[in-house]
Amino acid sequence: MDTEPRELDHIDKTLVVWAREIPDLDPLTEGIVERIQILAKAFDRSMDETLGELGLERRAYYLLGQLRSHGAPYRRTPGQLAAEMRLSSGAMTNRLDRLEEAGLIRRLPDPSDRRGTLVEPTEAGHAAWERTVGTQARREAMFASVLDVPEREELQRLLRRLMRAFPDKGHPCEPEDAAPAEDAARTEGAAPAPVAAAAGVAAPEGVTTPA
Repeated sequence: MDTEPRELDHIDKTLVVWAREIPDLDPLTEGIVERIQILAKAFDRSMDETLGELGLERRAYYLLGQLRSHGAPYRRTPGQLAAEMRLSSGAMTNRLDRLEEAGLIRRLPDPSDRRGTLVEPTEAGHAAWERTVGTQARREAMFASVLDVPEREELQRLLRRLMRAFPDKGHPCEPEDAAPAEDAARTEGAAPAPVAAAAGVAAPEGVTTPA
């Protein structure tokens, strides 16, 4: 039996106002969209905090994760990485140069192509990625602990169904050569729902991440 108090939050109260002003508004749908957007931003801020604390750039994290996703020996050509991460060859070269200079990856001769190279993480690169993943996983587990296991399973099932409403475009990584304005927009998340655009709804001040 659900014994939690069913108190309205700031989103519910805002939706009451805008349901009055916008006859075609579906408060139930808008409440779902608003909460997903706010949570996405909160999780993204938590990831930024983890990366900042551990001294790893987000773009380096993405590239190291892409290498790790292929399994040992964690090697890919620059061309393969560029295609998988949807980056231009020039952008990938710049990223690899920075990671190599930071000691996170190394370039090796490709035994199957005399003119080619392979990219692999260094020990420092593996360690940096593993520290970041471990720290963020613990934070996310703490956030999710407000739900019990059956609730988490049900939420995952429902979110999976909701995602089917959108075409599968994969999981694009952040473009290397994006303009600053595009970077800011991507950090702030998707375009606001109709109510957010009309009412200027912002994330609640109480949304915080652990230290």
